[in-house]
Order: sequence, then structure tokens, then C-alpha cells
Amino acid sequence: MEDLLVHGGRIATTDGLREATLVVRRGHVAAWLEPGATPRADSVVDATGLVVLPGLVDAHVHFRDPGLTHKEDFTSGSAAAAAGGVTTALVMPTDLPPTFSADGLAAKAALAAGRLHIDVGLQGAAVEPGQVAALAAAGATSIEVFLGDMPAALLARDLVPILAACRAAGIVAGITPADDAVIAQAEAQWRRPGADALDFYRSRPPESEARGTARAIAAARETGAAIHLRQVSCGESLALLRAARAGGLDITAETTPHYLLLDEEEIRRQGPWAKILPPLRGAADRAALWQAVADGTVDMVATDHAPHAPAEKLPGEADIWAAPGGFPGVQTLLPLMLGAVAEGRIGWGDLVRLCGAAPAARFGLKHKGSLAPGAEADFVLVDPTRAAVIRNQDQRSRAGRTPFDGWRVTGWPVATYLRGACIMREDAVMDARAGRVLRR
Repeated sequence: MEDLLVHGGRIATTDGLREATLVVRRGHVAAWLEPGATPRADSVVDATGLVVLPGLVDAHVHFRDPGLTHKEDFTSGSAAAAAGGVTTALVMPTDLPPTFSADGLAAKAALAAGRLHIDVGLQGAAVEPGQVAALAAAGATSIEVFLGDMPAALLARDLVPILAACRAAGIVAGITPADDAVIAQAEAQWRRPGADALDFYRSRPPESEARGTARAIAAARETGAAIHLRQVSCGESLALLRAARAGGLDITAETTPHYLLLDEEEIRRQGPWAKILPPLRGAADRAALWQAVADGTVDMVATDHAPHAPAEKLPGEADIWAAPGGFPGVQTLLPLMLGAVAEGRIGWGDLVRLCGAAPAARFGLKHKGSLAPGAEADFVLVDPTRAAVIRNQDQRSRAGRTPFDGWRVTGWPVATYLRGACIMREDAVMDARAGRVLRR
């Protein structure tokens, strides 16, 4: 007697779709059987007409817990993830207090216990090399290093020794690239009374990200560390990334749905609700990002899910500089990527790679991102033909609003499973909170 059978559907892999019956035993994928095979099982799911997709792994979220829970917390953020077909999320360390130590990582894990709808990994932050080894030993999924456009307490003091420590500990450094000197000069030019909302984006030009990227690459070359570039938004960074890869560096990169799909003019149309860092860019950068997704220069698509309370965003309607940057994304990741599949921009294999297999492999999540036998049975049942509309009122994040409100997509998650247990069906998230904190 098996625990669960999923039959009649097509299983998505990095090679595309394959018709098979999925067998789940003790929370793991036990086998794939020929289509039509129906051995006895405690539960049977008829997936006829559906795609059985590995649960998504979002490698970049801010769940704001501890210290900023008016914006989001582990329960609300993980519920939004479950609603959107994300079964694993890697939580950034930029809370209050930031996650700088093994003790801080353990405290954060204890805080999450019993409150998670999905599994999470916890990322550590380093501003000096002495913080790295203990965080790595404690199971952090990455060491995050911030180069600019962040509070001073989070900025790396000396990048090369930190990356040397990451290499010695055998852990990937996630690097958020920026250059504060470039930003200061641009902000002096564009920050003025009565400014156009787009002036905020002009104060964060591509040169800032590109200089931060060049600095990260130079330090990786000097130390031999494995690095991962966060939220790449512009063609200049992609050119540097390609050259670094050609030179043999161990470097990966992510972009986000908003950089692929939204134009910089959104900040004029939506004001603070479309304010994000780095900025949304123009058509040339979006085209360069889609090309980088197609040719493998961009390894994964994450969300930088960064919710803020509506009351914090509202002042930005009168003064764009008065609102924080960031908006939710974890619930809309899969619908937007399914829309890209329906439009022919990417294939099913690309979706599995970009939003599952690649982040799981890069950040040491051995049993995630795949439905191969032995993997944990995290999967999403997707109706590839369902037409749907993304709406603010359906968002489970405490932010409440998405810049994709009103977007029409083809393809929709109809059920989400974590280790073989249903955690979402037809947009209703189950009460059970069986998510775990993962170690690298």
C-alpha cells in the first residue's frame, strides 16, 4: 500500500513533460510508473489534464521575521508562497536584528517552528570575515554580502576577506551589487522638489549595479570563492557576468519576474507600489534579460519578495522618495512564469530549471527542485490552460498589493503539496503548518 498516487498528469522535468504515475511514500517520491498504473494507495489524485510540477524554490525572499512583522511574518509569507506553488523559500537575513551569527540563525529557526506552511532555508549576513564560519556551520544556506544602497550596518567592510572566508567554509556568497558613490552623484542630480517619480529610478543608474558587479567579480577572481549575484536588472551586469564565466569563475545569477516583465514607466503609473531596488529598467534591459534567461547566463528566477505595510507606502504617492522600495512577489512567481510558458518565452523544462532545480542545487538543498525518485514529494498541480487574473484582493502577503494587479495569465496552480500532503487547493491554504527549517 502506497501513501499517495498521482496519475493521469504529465510530470515536468528539466527535459520537458513526461506522462507517468507518481508514487509517494513517507513524504518522498518512491517511483515513476507507466501511465495508467494504479497500485493500491491510501490516497489517489487524478491529475488528468494537469501538469505535475516540482514545487518551486524561491531563492530570495524577505519574510520580515523577527522585528518587522507589521510588514510580513513567517506565517503570512509562507501562506502566500503555498498559494502560489512555492514549497521552499530562502529567507534573507535583513530583519531586526540582522542574522549575523549562529545564535541569531538558531533564534530565527526557533521563531519559525510551527508557523510555516512551506519549508524555508535561512541565509546569514556578513560584514566581516569572522562571521562566516559559524554561520556556515550552523546550516545557513548562503552568506549574504551587501555592497551598497543599504543601511550602513549591513554593508561589507572588506569584500575580499569575507569571500576568502566563504571559500574556506565551502559556502556560496550571495552578493547584492551596488556602488554608493555612483548613487550619491546621481541622487544629487535627480532628487529635487516636485520631481517626476521616474527621477528616483534615474538616481539608481545601471552603472551602480555594474560597478558593484565588477567589484564582486574581481574579489571572486582573487579568492576563488563561489558567488551568486542577486536581482540582476541590467545589460551591463550581464556582459560582466558572461566574461567572468568565460574566465572560469564559479558564479551564478538571478533575475526576477518584475525585471523581466515590468517597464520603468510603472513607477509613473503606480507610484510607490512599483518602487523597487534596483529599479525597473527600460526595454533594452528587459530584452537583454530574456536573452540571458534563454542562453543560461541567468541561472534562476527568484522574487526578492519584499513586502511593506500599505501605510508605509502611501506617503510615496505625494513624494516618491518617502516610500520604501520593495513589493511582494512569492505568490505571483508561478502564475507569471506560467504566463511566460503559455506565450512561448520559455518551456516547461526552463521553468523547472529556473525556479526549482538550479536554486536547489546552488544552495545545497539536496532533496528539492525535482521529482526524481528520492526527492521530497513537493509538487504543484498546474492547469496549463486556465485563464486567470492576478488580483490584489487575493494576495496573502500583508503588503496587500502587487504591481501585477489585473495581469491576465494562462496557466494556474490548482493545488500545492509539501512532502505528499496538500497545503493548498483551489487558492485555499490549509491550516496545517508542517513546514521545516532546512540546513544547507
